[in-house]
Amino acid sequence: MESSPYPARLDQLSPPHSLPENTWETDMSRPTPSSDVHNAGEDAMPLPQRLAKIAHMISQNADVSSEDTTTVHHCLNTLEALLDPRPKLTQEVVKCRPTRIYPETSHPVASAASCSVPMEDRGSSAFEPSSSQLIALLNEVTALNVDLDQRRKESSQIYDLLKRECQGLSRRISELENEVHELETDIMEGSAEREALHGTVCGLEAWVNGWQNERKLGASRQNKAKRWMRRKPEERYESDAEALLEGITAWMRGWKDVEEGFRVRERDRQDRREERQRRTRLATDPADNT
Repeated sequence: MESSPYPARLDQLSPPHSLPENTWETDMSRPTPSSDVHNAGEDAMPLPQRLAKIAHMISQNADVSSEDTTTVHHCLNTLEALLDPRPKLTQEVVKCRPTRIYPETSHPVASAASCSVPMEDRGSSAFEPSSSQLIALLNEVTALNVDLDQRRKESSQIYDLLKRECQGLSRRISELENEVHELETDIMEGSAEREALHGTVCGLEAWVNGWQNERKLGASRQNKAKRWMRRKPEERYESDAEALLEGITAWMRGWKDVEEGFRVRERDRQDRREERQRRTRLATDPADNT
């Protein structure tokens, strides 16, 4: 019966040196269908279970050569580099760490960072932007900065314009308030003037009515006493006309006083209006102030 070149236990690790050279090369270059099925099953197995299985296989197989141990350590270093969540920190730590030498082989074994560097470089190079992309990004940021500066200048100009408009409106509102106050004063003065005119006219009317009543009363007394005055009609008419004329003259003097007060107040109102209009023109056109 011909002996098989493969190990007796297939579930143990098969070192490369324990197999014939031609068989190893054949298996690596052209895998058999059974090995394909085996690899598919191993790939479907979760990683923790597979690592536990490998650890169990290594613990069961104590006859491992130094070359195979070195190969396994290299594979483990690669695996650690793949699973390391902080490859950069590990790389910096390993730079300060001396090279490990295993007593079984007396050969220095590269650390996990040495294997992780090429893979990290490959990963970083895949996501590292090119210089053209960086230049394009810089141009976009520069254009955005220019646009923001332009918008800021426009906003500042709009703010200054609105501020001037608000100041002008505030001045206009203050002027209108003063004008309203002056108009209220004019209304009060106008009411006082109307009252004065009404009082003057009423005074004249009362004096005329009193004069007429007094004249009628004097005539009636003379009729009752039958004391006819031996005077000429012309003298009686002259005395009545003189009394009426004196009364009207006195009323006219009072009217002139009232009229003079009207004129003074009207001049004051006109002066206030002109002063208000002058202030409005100066506020509207500052060039006139120079």
